[in-house]
Amino acid sequence: MTAPLFYVDNTPYSQADCDHIVRGLAERPEFQSPAGCRFAVCLQDTAHWLALCLWLKPLGASVLPIHPGTPYPAARALAEDTGCSYLLFGEQLQEVTPETLGGVTRTASAEGGELIQLSSGTTGKAKTIARPWRDIDRELAAYVAHFTEARALTPVVACPVTHSYGLICGVLAARERGIAPHVVTNLNPRFIIARLRAVPEHLLYASPTLISLLMRMLPEQEMLHAVMLSGAPLPAPVLTQLRDRCLRLCQQYGCSEAGCVAVSADVTEPGLLGYPLPHLSVQAGASAGQPDEILITVKATGQRIHSKDLGYFDHRGQLHFLARTDDTINVAGINVYPGAVEDVFLGYPGIREAVAFKQPDAFAGERVCLRFVADSDIDTDQLRQWSRDRLSPHQVPSLIEQVESISRLPNGKVSRRLLSESLADMGQREVLA
Repeated sequence: MTAPLFYVDNTPYSQADCDHIVRGLAERPEFQSPAGCRFAVCLQDTAHWLALCLWLKPLGASVLPIHPGTPYPAARALAEDTGCSYLLFGEQLQEVTPETLGGVTRTASAEGGELIQLSSGTTGKAKTIARPWRDIDRELAAYVAHFTEARALTPVVACPVTHSYGLICGVLAARERGIAPHVVTNLNPRFIIARLRAVPEHLLYASPTLISLLMRMLPEQEMLHAVMLSGAPLPAPVLTQLRDRCLRLCQQYGCSEAGCVAVSADVTEPGLLGYPLPHLSVQAGASAGQPDEILITVKATGQRIHSKDLGYFDHRGQLHFLARTDDTINVAGINVYPGAVEDVFLGYPGIREAVAFKQPDAFAGERVCLRFVADSDIDTDQLRQWSRDRLSPHQVPSLIEQVESISRLPNGKVSRRLLSESLADMGQREVLA
């Protein structure tokens, strides 16, 4: 039997299985010369997405992975906004006809192809980040060489593999080590626990919310083997609870432009990010009392990245995170861009203004809130239900509030930070789930 490349839930997929999934694509006109083309991919079947990604990468094609929960109109808008040539949207690859995105400006890709992702821009709208595959290969080599504690562990990836955290660090890094990762798409906690029991020496990649839920459901006499955290650092009480329920608790830190920047193989305190990866040069403050913005330089290219995060190095040379300075809303490790949420709500009849902003959440790190102004009273329950058909689950605001007006700065701009602070000052509110 051929060794599996990866597992999805209980099913192993070998190279032969992946070849079967992409069979016939090379003969299609859209894939005759994939180098230089940008493919936006939104497939419900995770195995098909991974097989396609592994096939396109060595061909020099560029790929924009889109979360499978994204509705078609939003997926098409993302594909067009990022200059993609084609959109593949559907359940499985064989059932999908690549949609040519006519009438849009196609963006030239770097030689060797790129992985296209989205990050927050200064206006709150998503900003396209295209990282050449060769840069990602450097990141993978550095991640594997630096994170030696993971060599004997099998990644169990219970987070979206359309996101760099799950795709690069969970799936591709495992492949770099010659290990078949286990990707879990059935997010029933009992199913995930069963998969973890089936892989005793596992390294779990998941959101803090899901990890906390698994810890609560795990029998008292059981412990998880190793767990990786990403995204906003957890509060101290939550971190302590997690450390008590696993043999090793890890934390990694990164950004869309650079990928993974630092890894701690034993996180002992909130904000500890560990040592930077060797292919990067990182600058930050000298101490907790003298923090500074974390600045990242990619040694191979000289690319300099402003993280907009405040941090510092301790006496051992480990990086610490103190606070974020931008408006990106990090929900359980997945970025939510305020502009994308606002654009949807502004499409609702009668809504004239809409501003999305963040509030802290004990388990998800942050949650999305929204204030809007409309011509008449709107039922917020109906509005939330309407938005669920147009947004991914992590983008749907937990608090939706209709107001008479939205305060602005003297220059006429809205400050999401001030909106967040004003809501916090009003005290505990009922959160509409």
